Amino acid sequence: MESDKYYEEKEKWARELRRKEADWDFINSQPLRIRLALEYYIEDGDIYVASKIAGISVDEFNELRIKANIPSVTY
Repeated sequence: MESDKYYEEKEKWARELRRKEADWDFINSQPLRIRLALEYYIEDGDIYVASKIAGISVDEFNELRIKANIPSVTY
Protein backbone atom coordinates (compact mmCIF):
# COMPACT_ATOMS: atom_id res chain seq x y z
CA MET A 1 0.00 0.00 0.00
CA GLU A 2 1.06 3.54 -0.63
CA SER A 3 0.41 4.59 2.98
CA ASP A 4 2.72 1.82 4.24
CA LYS A 5 5.52 3.18 2.07
CA TYR A 6 4.84 6.68 3.44
CA TYR A 7 5.25 5.53 7.04
CA GLU A 8 8.32 3.46 6.20
CA GLU A 9 9.95 6.54 4.70
CA LYS A 10 9.03 8.63 7.76
CA GLU A 11 10.45 5.99 10.11
CA LYS A 12 13.65 5.82 8.05
CA TRP A 13 13.99 9.61 8.13
CA ALA A 14 13.47 9.70 11.93
CA ARG A 15 15.98 6.89 12.54
CA GLU A 16 18.61 8.61 10.38
CA LEU A 17 18.06 11.91 12.19
CA ARG A 18 18.43 10.24 15.61
CA ARG A 19 21.62 8.48 14.45
CA LYS A 20 23.12 11.65 13.01
CA GLU A 21 22.40 13.90 16.02
CA ALA A 22 23.30 11.39 18.75
CA ASP A 23 26.38 11.98 20.91
CA TRP A 24 28.05 8.62 20.30
CA ASP A 25 30.92 9.34 22.69
CA PHE A 26 28.39 9.80 25.51
CA ILE A 27 26.39 6.74 24.46
CA ASN A 28 29.47 4.50 24.25
CA SER A 29 30.64 5.64 27.70
CA GLN A 30 27.45 4.37 29.37
CA PRO A 31 27.01 1.06 31.22
CA LEU A 32 25.89 -1.80 28.96
CA ARG A 33 22.15 -1.71 29.74
CA ILE A 34 21.95 2.05 29.29
CA ARG A 35 23.99 1.94 26.09
CA LEU A 36 21.82 -0.81 24.63
CA ALA A 37 18.67 1.08 25.58
CA LEU A 38 19.91 4.29 23.95
CA GLU A 39 20.85 2.36 20.81
CA TYR A 40 17.42 0.70 20.79
CA TYR A 41 15.76 4.11 21.08
CA ILE A 42 17.81 5.45 18.19
CA GLU A 43 16.75 2.55 15.99
CA ASP A 44 13.12 2.22 17.08
CA GLY A 45 12.08 5.48 18.74
CA ASP A 46 10.08 3.69 21.45
CA ILE A 47 10.93 5.43 24.72
CA TYR A 48 8.77 3.08 26.81
CA VAL A 49 10.57 -0.08 25.67
CA ALA A 50 13.95 1.65 25.83
CA SER A 51 13.34 2.64 29.46
CA LYS A 52 12.43 -0.97 30.27
CA ILE A 53 15.65 -2.21 28.66
CA ALA A 54 17.60 0.32 30.75
CA GLY A 55 15.70 -0.63 33.91
CA ILE A 56 14.74 2.97 34.68
CA SER A 57 11.64 5.13 34.47
CA VAL A 58 10.58 6.84 31.26
CA ASP A 59 11.39 10.21 32.83
CA GLU A 60 14.90 9.07 33.80
CA PHE A 61 15.44 7.64 30.33
CA ASN A 62 14.24 10.86 28.74
CA GLU A 63 16.87 12.76 30.74
CA LEU A 64 19.53 10.39 29.38
CA ARG A 65 18.14 10.83 25.86
CA ILE A 66 18.59 14.58 26.21
CA LYS A 67 22.15 14.19 27.57
CA ALA A 68 22.90 11.92 24.60
CA ASN A 69 21.57 14.60 22.25
CA ILE A 70 19.09 12.18 20.67
CA PRO A 71 16.13 14.11 19.24
CA SER A 72 12.60 13.05 19.99
CA VAL A 73 11.16 12.83 16.50
CA THR A 74 7.46 12.67 15.75
CA TYR A 75 5.73 12.73 12.42
